[in-house]
Amino acid sequence: MTDKNPARKESSDQRAVDIGMPVYNGERYIEETLESVANQTFEDYRLYISDNASTDRTEEICRDWAKKDPRIHYIRNARNVGAAGNYEVCYRAGDAQYFRWQNADDTIAPTLIEDCLEVLEQEPDVVLAYGKSHIIDANGKFVRAYDDNLFLMQDSPVERFTDCLHNIGLQNLMYGLIRRSSLDQTKRMQAYVSADINLIGELVLYGKFYEIQRHLFNCRRHEECSSWDMSDTKTLREFWQPGKERLVLQSWRGALEFFRAVSRSPLSFRDKRACLTFLLKHYYWRKNEMFSELSDFVKHGFS
Repeated sequence: MTDKNPARKESSDQRAVDIGMPVYNGERYIEETLESVANQTFEDYRLYISDNASTDRTEEICRDWAKKDPRIHYIRNARNVGAAGNYEVCYRAGDAQYFRWQNADDTIAPTLIEDCLEVLEQEPDVVLAYGKSHIIDANGKFVRAYDDNLFLMQDSPVERFTDCLHNIGLQNLMYGLIRRSSLDQTKRMQAYVSADINLIGELVLYGKFYEIQRHLFNCRRHEECSSWDMSDTKTLREFWQPGKERLVLQSWRGALEFFRAVSRSPLSFRDKRACLTFLLKHYYWRKNEMFSELSDFVKHGFS
């Protein structure tokens, strides 16, 4: 157990799975979430909790769990580094072959790791395996089954990329199990709104996503979560860029990062050209939003 972000080391054992749990003021739900992780049928994992300078009982709860479970490593940031920075802290803490992020307010089925690991071990061209999702409310009650309407097992990276951006809704598939060698090649999470969508869009350029046809993940929808109201700029700002007065050119940043992701990917020239052409059309369809942001920036600048 440590308060500092450990540098990644060469693996000293055969552990296959690391879990990273970024958290900020998660006292309300984190114990229920930790119980769901502890109840996994696959037990040989390490859980790295990265606490983003919480001001509630999160630290106390996490330290208690770390004392009784040697698989849990607690990291506390000296200051709030934003959601993207915190996701990166718990990612870089581990070194196992497979990795998954675990939100502190979402719970998982007991076989999530076991089921996803089986897929990744048997399918070398799959970079992410995930299961069906349920939406639960603030009290953990079932609301509805969620179908993400994604099929990302095509051989063509262009088809996977365009289908992903066309159809992605709630970003639940990111909480499956991911091949670290592929995730290492991406920029992972960056500090702008919807950077998680960019991460998934980039990762699908490197391989297939396999959806297990069983319920494995519970997405908790409550008023404190960052995606509860995407028009609530104050909540979004505190989640993605704490300390900033305004969110500036967020759609433009996301667009730029998608173009960069395609350009640095291992795709052929023809496939890169197809993906870049798609992106030009994709953002043309969003031109009103893009020009509104640009107008706001011209009027107010970064202040």
